[in-house]
Formats: sequence, C-alpha cells, structure tokens
Amino acid sequence: MQGYILVVFFFFVALTEGLFINRNKCPIKKYTANKYVMGHTLLGHEDFAKHVKTVEKTAKDCNVHVYVKDSYYQMIDSAAPASTSDENLVIGHGFRFEIHDTSNKVLCNAVCLSKNPMGTFQIKCFLETIQKHGLVWSIYDSDVISDGTYESDRRGYQALKVDIQTKCQKESFKRQLLRALRRMNEEESEEFAGDNQETEAINREESESDSQDTTDIVNDEKKK
Repeated sequence: MQGYILVVFFFFVALTEGLFINRNKCPIKKYTANKYVMGHTLLGHEDFAKHVKTVEKTAKDCNVHVYVKDSYYQMIDSAAPASTSDENLVIGHGFRFEIHDTSNKVLCNAVCLSKNPMGTFQIKCFLETIQKHGLVWSIYDSDVISDGTYESDRRGYQALKVDIQTKCQKESFKRQLLRALRRMNEEESEEFAGDNQETEAINREESESDSQDTTDIVNDEKKK
C-alpha cells in the first residue's frame, strides 16, 4: 500500500514539474571513468561530452592520466554567486583536475599546475593539445579545464546557471523518490522472503514431527 501511494505521488510530481518535457530536463550527465580519465565522478553538461572525449584522447596520446578532483555540484542557492574558479563547474562546463603518470602516481597537482607545469614534456603535451582543440586552461585558473562558457558570455551566465541548477535540483528530488521507492520494494521483498523461509521452517518441523509420530506408531505395533 505504501509503495502504491509513493508511485502515485511520484507521477504527480513528475507530471506537474515537467519530467516528461525535454526542455525541463536536467542536462547534467554522469560520464563513465576509463583508463585515461579517472578519479571522482565526472558530472557535466550534455554539451560538454565531446570535450570529455577530447580529454580522453589527448591523455592517451600524451601518455598521462587525468584525475578528476571535482566537477558539477548542486548549489544550496542557485541564485547565489558561484565560488571563484567554480563558475564553469556549477553549469557543468568544466572540472577540476590533476595529472597522474601511467602508474597512477601524481605527476602534477594543483600547486604544480599553478607554477611551471610546461617544464614536463607529458604535461606540456596535454595542456597545449587540449587548448588547440578548443578547451580552456589558464595559469590563473590552473587546476580547471573548461570549454569557456562562463568567459564567453558573462552577461548571460547568471540566467544560465539558475536555469541549470533549478532543473537539476528538481531532478535530484525525483531521484530521491525513486531511491525511496526502490528501498521500499527491496524491504518488502526481504520481508516476503523472510516469511517464506519461516513458513518453510514450520513446514519442515511439522513434517519431521509427523514422520517421528509415524515411526513411533510402527515401533509400538512391532512390540505388540
């Protein structure tokens, strides 16, 4: 009964908040880590996907691994200013990183990237190549790779940030409902399985008891 009520509530929220309308859908996607891009979960705007592929290919060609330190996150207040250097992260158009070697040992962290990272061939290869392919990296924001969305339209940035953050806040709420429903179904399944096991145990005990009674009767008959 609780599951049914939750399902009805979920669909009511989905319909009223536009779950099935593409223009209201959260554009932030989760990108699967691979051999060359690893670390924390990489969350980014769906339009950022092509740039993730560029990062992967460049890391492979330059013989390094890119370790994701941070990416898109949900702000408490979507209208509040984004933290300095997080402007592209909170709209899903960038991520924070460090560079590892092929043994997954740190080759250049945030401190290294802010000083003179071009002194190492592999790092120079990686940073210069991603910039040639349209990505943005700067010594002033040295541990962030982005596509420069914030820098290219600062006037329209606030509206874009609020729009993305608001859509994904609703999406997060719906995911919480789905998880709650899934947990409830799992609990009901476990309870049902437990009841079945208890019933089977009782049946086994009754069967063993009946079998023992039959044996006792046979033995009594033999004695007579």
